[in-house]
Amino acid sequence: MRLPAFLPSCLASVALLAAVLVAPPARARPLLDVHEGTLAARDRGIPVALHLLPADMGVESPSLPVIDPALEAEAPEMEPHVSTRPNLKADAPVTTGAWVMYGTSALVPLGGIYGASRLGGERLWVTGLETVAGSVVGSVPGSMLFLQPANAGGRWTELDVAAFGVGLVLTPPVAALGTWGLGELAFDGSRERGRAFLGALGGAAAGTLLGVVMHGALEEVVGNTDTLMALRKYIALGFIGSGATLGYQWAGGGPRQRSR
Repeated sequence: MRLPAFLPSCLASVALLAAVLVAPPARARPLLDVHEGTLAARDRGIPVALHLLPADMGVESPSLPVIDPALEAEAPEMEPHVSTRPNLKADAPVTTGAWVMYGTSALVPLGGIYGASRLGGERLWVTGLETVAGSVVGSVPGSMLFLQPANAGGRWTELDVAAFGVGLVLTPPVAALGTWGLGELAFDGSRERGRAFLGALGGAAAGTLLGVVMHGALEEVVGNTDTLMALRKYIALGFIGSGATLGYQWAGGGPRQRSR
């Protein structure tokens, strides 16, 4: 009897399937068993390293760093750095040279009053009142030029810079309006009103810049922001008012008529 041609291949397939079924199945080691001893040791307070993967898988994994609780407790705590401002003495002595410089600076606005009276032929007391008017009215926005606190130590905050910018922009027109308004309404007025206001505006702008520079120079001479603070402000405002009066008398061409 002749065997079919496909019989040997069928027998081979059956033998291979039987070998697979008869072989014992491989038992996978659970991941929990690998870490059971390590976790138990960590629960008892023993510092150990945990492996991310079991060693029998043939994959090397870095160990987690271990921090000893004793070393962590002994580490010194770093205090945050806090910038402190220098302490300034309120009773710092004023030297003779500082007094001389303050007196010389105070004479400059007075010289501006006299010079304004000579430019347009106006009376000295009239130019003096115009200077006072420009200084007083200009001090409203001009006070923002000197808002830096006494204990700032030369440091400028955002609020100080913003206030200084606003004061620098608003002080010249306000001071010019005070000088021009008093001269035009209370006294004889000027021959050219429009040019007189522009002249007062330009003079007040120049006086504001000079006043700010002089205020800073006088503060450095004294070496203390508290000492003679009011006098420095008055001198700076005097620069603003005298500058506005000089520009007003020079650009306006003098009074229109002399009152009797």
